[in-house]
Amino acid sequence: MALVTSSIRFLLMAWYIASSVGDIIFREEDGFLTTPEITRKYGYTTEVHNIVTEDGYIVELHRIRGSPASGPTDPTKLPVLLMHGLMGSSADWILIGPEEALPYLLADRGHDVWLGNARGNRYSRNHTYLPLEEHEFWDFSFHEIGFYDLPAMVDHVLSRTGKTQLHYVGHSQGTTIFFVLNSLRPEYNRKFRLMQALAPAVFLSHLQNPFLRFLAQHETVALQFVNSFGIYEMKPFPEEINRLAKALCPDFYSRALCLDAMHTMTGNKYHHMSHLGFPMLMHHLPAGCSLKQVAHFGQEVISGHFRPYDFGAVENRRRYTGNDVPPDYDLTKVTVPVVVFYGLDDQLTHPNDVRLLAGRLPNLVALNQLPNATFNHMDFLLAGDVKDALYDSIIGNVEQT
Repeated sequence: MALVTSSIRFLLMAWYIASSVGDIIFREEDGFLTTPEITRKYGYTTEVHNIVTEDGYIVELHRIRGSPASGPTDPTKLPVLLMHGLMGSSADWILIGPEEALPYLLADRGHDVWLGNARGNRYSRNHTYLPLEEHEFWDFSFHEIGFYDLPAMVDHVLSRTGKTQLHYVGHSQGTTIFFVLNSLRPEYNRKFRLMQALAPAVFLSHLQNPFLRFLAQHETVALQFVNSFGIYEMKPFPEEINRLAKALCPDFYSRALCLDAMHTMTGNKYHHMSHLGFPMLMHHLPAGCSLKQVAHFGQEVISGHFRPYDFGAVENRRRYTGNDVPPDYDLTKVTVPVVVFYGLDDQLTHPNDVRLLAGRLPNLVALNQLPNATFNHMDFLLAGDVKDALYDSIIGNVEQT
């Protein structure tokens, strides 16, 4: 079953990450706190904002508007909106802690930081009328997140700050939804000063991971199978899973079984993992998503196209004005200045696919390869050297535009 297999994959990923990091400082209490509770704990003035999308989903934004180092936000600076990847949440950005994580670094320099949460994750599991348990609640992919969630967040941030533009930083699916929005609703292009794309998940045909490619090849059958059991979402891990991980691998230096299993699943190590990354990862990822989201990415892997959800020829003709396949998102309409960052050892967003995206963007500012050849997909959030390798450049781009 795809759901069970995905859960096992994430659990194994977390075990293996721990094998790569040396001494681990386990901030146990942070694993049980919400994003706002964690940021407040470290002295950052934090707000929670709930907003309603056009189609009735209630999504949650976390705002950092004050720092223990610099005081209140500088009102002359544009706000910065950060958006997480698939199965993630606002917590993804703060897993490595103060002095290293991007939201803290931005806040320390006086920036008004907003952390988004897509529908279906642990912070955005409400609707104005659809029950959480119903299939209709989970009948969305990254298309709806880009078309409805992201513009609602952008409009809310601009309304609350009194600005006409904002800076945007997205990781993985956080980039996907940006390109969905600005290709389908091009009027939003003018609301972004600069977009910085980390490991952009747009074209995916070069995905190398054999396990994930196998799932992508069978996404339709797998989705139908699990849906027949009334399973429509990838749930956040219950705490029992974390306790199981500790029981099976209590000593991360004698974990041959966990190491071998993870090699099978991912094929490589996270050489740069922060000493704080693993314990936080186990408690905050996955944060939940719809299985249709996962299936949509699987379609992108097999088709080689960046396009809306493929319902099959019959339904496609009804939804897409007579076309047997969905029309591609028109990237020529994305006129926002874009800076792209990618890693050479990223098995999910392969450098060839990233370069293909870069070639399609009409306003590409820079295409930046991370300097270390072993930089991987989650290193954009969890690497111990990510501040020097990436975040200083992101902050510099924000402050120079």
